Amino acid sequence: MKKKEEIKIKAKSSLMFKIILSAVVLLGVLLVLFLGKIFVDAKNMPAQKSTAVVVMEEDVKAELPSAQQTEESLPVVPEADIDEEIISEVLQDMADEAEDLAQIEAEETIEPVGEPDAQETVQENVEKFQEKEPAQEEISQSETEALLPKTQKYVVIVIDDMGISPQHTREIISIEAPLTSSFLTYGKDLDTFCEGAKLAGHEIIMHTPMEPKVEADLAPDTLKISMSDEEIRESFLNMLSKFEGFDLKGINNHMGSRFTESAAKLDVVMNVLKEKGLFFLDSKTSQYSQGFQVAQMEGVQYIERDVFLDNENDYEYVMEQLKETEEIAAKQGYAVAIGHAKSETYKALKDWVQTLEEKGLKLVHLSEMIEQQNKKN
Repeated sequence: MKKKEEIKIKAKSSLMFKIILSAVVLLGVLLVLFLGKIFVDAKNMPAQKSTAVVVMEEDVKAELPSAQQTEESLPVVPEADIDEEIISEVLQDMADEAEDLAQIEAEETIEPVGEPDAQETVQENVEKFQEKEPAQEEISQSETEALLPKTQKYVVIVIDDMGISPQHTREIISIEAPLTSSFLTYGKDLDTFCEGAKLAGHEIIMHTPMEPKVEADLAPDTLKISMSDEEIRESFLNMLSKFEGFDLKGINNHMGSRFTESAAKLDVVMNVLKEKGLFFLDSKTSQYSQGFQVAQMEGVQYIERDVFLDNENDYEYVMEQLKETEEIAAKQGYAVAIGHAKSETYKALKDWVQTLEEKGLKLVHLSEMIEQQNKKN
């Protein structure tokens, strides 16, 4: 081993000596070229006259040597003949020696330290650590996700026609959740049922009868487009008076496909809502409702329905409509669904409210949702 090292050292020393010698020769050749170039340029350079010489040229012309004499007096340095082959050979020798030295360096190897068994053990430990590392990253990621808050989605459930059927009204009131109970103005025993709904955590709004396009049995206090503005205002104020003391938050329309299309008549209602600080939920019984435009003009808080839950009094149908409500909430951040005081609606809602937490949904009062939406706008 020592002998091999000595041979390598001698080889390196020899190569280094050759490289240095070649470099010295090359520098000498370049120096000769440089000096020869200087003398040749000096020989060919024309003589220049100073300003003083030009002025006194006639007086001293006889004393100055001629240009030919001056040129002849300069030493002549012959141009150096450079053999390009010599330079090429020197450069090639340097390149070959450098290549040999690099090859020697590449052939050198560092002998491993320690026993082979110990190295295998270290390698096995490294491999085991690499196998465990992804699992550790997965645990860390899952823990992080558990700590991150999920984006909250909101759902509003409004139950219309409260107070008409005592049995169905009691069923809805038995659901202790932040529902929004919309009581008809001509409902039975309004005081008792409104108080019960409040105790169950419901919010109270007024389900306001308005004229529809279809023929129907209308309540005596239904707002009609044939009424004067004064009649509409007086009738509407009388309806609101029935809910004094129950922290009424707003109203929505009962029927009203014809009335809500009349901006002029709807404006009378909006003026009263503005005076009372109440909101308007547009049930959207007509796609041509002027509710949004008039509410915006009068500065009344406004929101509209997204889903009707129970056009069919069927449990599975209601559950499907609730699923659609969830999908809308997932897309726009919230959804407003309107149902009615019916037996199958009650059964479906009773089961559905138990699933909200696991779905990441939050059931809120209508006034809370309207307030949030108006803050965004």
